[in-house]
Amino acid sequence: MGAPHETLEAWRAYDVRTSVERLVPWPVHFCNDATAAGGAELAFGSGARYANFLYVFIATLIGGGVVLNGSLYPGRTGYAGAFGSILVPDLSGGRAPQSLIRCASLYLLENMMRSEGKDPSILWRSSDDWSEVGSTLDGWIERATDSLSVAIVSAISVIDFEAIVIDALSRDQYVPPSLKRPAKNLDGWRRRASLQYTSSKV
Repeated sequence: MGAPHETLEAWRAYDVRTSVERLVPWPVHFCNDATAAGGAELAFGSGARYANFLYVFIATLIGGGVVLNGSLYPGRTGYAGAFGSILVPDLSGGRAPQSLIRCASLYLLENMMRSEGKDPSILWRSSDDWSEVGSTLDGWIERATDSLSVAIVSAISVIDFEAIVIDALSRDQYVPPSLKRPAKNLDGWRRRASLQYTSSKV
């Protein structure tokens, strides 16, 4: 981030909840960012269609949340649906399984672009046109969709979700049209759960 080490360390002990409570008259709840986004999707988006769904948020770090019986399920410590922690195999072979966060997060695409001398700011600057990223984007999409499909199959084997909701911060910012193509590993679970693409409600 470029901030001094002591500034970053100060945030570790900063009580955000108490500070916000001093500013507003409403109850303040502190939770994981992707869990909160899943709650917004439940309240303002897919909650009207599905009572049970796995929420996936593709961003700098991929994450997610769980909705069961029409309610957000944060789990014992608030990290239920921490989708990025799921281990997925190296589909190219030769390496040990890695967490999904290391296979399908946008920071990987940023790093790939930087290593090729490209400016990754387009990922945040342009909401619907990543065409100039070219083959770098294609490579990231191939790895991300294949890894994502394996993780989804793992999640559905534990809870029989009726839908998988893949979210993006704006209309197409984090899910360009080419990422919406079905990956070859999705066919089996698509017969068991609906797949929906959406954009963040907050």
